[in-house]
Amino acid sequence: MNTLGLAIDTTFDDTSVAILRGRREVLANLTLSQFADHAEFGGVVPERASRKHLQVIHPLMERALAEAGIGFSSLDWVAVSNQPGLLGSILVGMTVAKSLAYLLRLPLIGINHIEAHPYANFLVHGELPFPLMHLVAAGGHTLLIHQEHHFQWKIVGRSVDDAAGECVDKVAKMFGHPFPGGPVVDKLALAHEPAPHRFPRPMLNGPGLDFSFSGLKTAMLYFRRDNDLGGSGGFQEGPVIAAFFEAVTDVLITKTLRAAEKYGVAAVTVSGGLAASIKLRHGFEAACENAGMTLYYPPPALCTDNAAMVACLAAYRHEAGRHDTLELDGRANLVG
Repeated sequence: MNTLGLAIDTTFDDTSVAILRGRREVLANLTLSQFADHAEFGGVVPERASRKHLQVIHPLMERALAEAGIGFSSLDWVAVSNQPGLLGSILVGMTVAKSLAYLLRLPLIGINHIEAHPYANFLVHGELPFPLMHLVAAGGHTLLIHQEHHFQWKIVGRSVDDAAGECVDKVAKMFGHPFPGGPVVDKLALAHEPAPHRFPRPMLNGPGLDFSFSGLKTAMLYFRRDNDLGGSGGFQEGPVIAAFFEAVTDVLITKTLRAAEKYGVAAVTVSGGLAASIKLRHGFEAACENAGMTLYYPPPALCTDNAAMVACLAAYRHEAGRHDTLELDGRANLVG
């Protein structure tokens, strides 16, 4: 089905609009970041994020349509992320999407933002071989998702406290680096051999597939308190952060492959903001090759929040006739 759809994502602090033809042809994928708007606060202020979405979403839609070379009348469906995230931000995107669906008499498709992240891989690589094991390391979520087919998925592991990305951001902040901390941590981990200090790998050898990264963050806090960083004869920042990130990647890779083996899955995907890490990708490539598993990950531009991945999942739902009514609810917490 060569349909045209418009997707909106305003789940957190990025405003994103995409235009998709069929399942994979991205005609436009525009995202405006709010990093600069929240920098002075050291984190995202929910009410400020909502107001910013309101300011930019309509001009962004106009730009997306212009880039795609189409008008509203060419659309066949409208999709919007309705969970999880900041509820005020979600409601901005939902209000716009519902208005479009009503005025243009188009099908409305609600999308679970977390479910959409792995579809960045479908968008880039085409149809993937089910069953799949997805690692989604996005914002406040670190999840293992077993997917047997489209719309048939189950969360089999999740972080019980801090997500991996949160832990990385907080450790970067300890060293004076701005949010988001992932890029600078990845750069340092690539440039330096890990320090000899071995940071803990929380829950690595315990039962189950859940994650915990709060203790690793605390271990770094105590390490900084008890050791000379940067002084003569002391530890240097680069090697210390490399050792810390080695612990993060060890846990993510080991747990993901363990889950794939448990569920008899031969193909693994990695998505979400932390999937942009080159160091993490190198680790997954080596581990999957050694285990005889196929690995998929999207380009960095499709790892962070974007409406193209939302549009891809929405295209599959539209083809299957899985539409929603104008009574669609927004949810701050993950359901599913």
